[in-house]
Amino acid sequence: MCELFHISAAGKGIAFLPESNVGTVAMPSGSDGGLCYFCKRGHFVKTTREMAFHQWTDKGYIFCRVEAPLGVCDRCGSTDWTEEAEAIVEAAVRREYERLP
Repeated sequence: MCELFHISAAGKGIAFLPESNVGTVAMPSGSDGGLCYFCKRGHFVKTTREMAFHQWTDKGYIFCRVEAPLGVCDRCGSTDWTEEAEAIVEAAVRREYERLP
């Protein structure tokens, strides 16, 4: 669900909402569940997270909240975007952009 969001450019970003963590499943070896790119010690665990973000468009800001699968390092907490997560975010932005006047 997204809605029009008017704020200054200083507030840009994505917020992961940990209290809404939907589910966690170990990623199989050989997939993107390998060694963490950041700490080089932990492994990515596939989890579904709710993300809140806003995006600037030529029609103004839109604010979105989506659930998407991410890889989260079991040691340092670093996140790894999946192609599916990227597609979900892009679809939400496109859908809400079309709803703007």
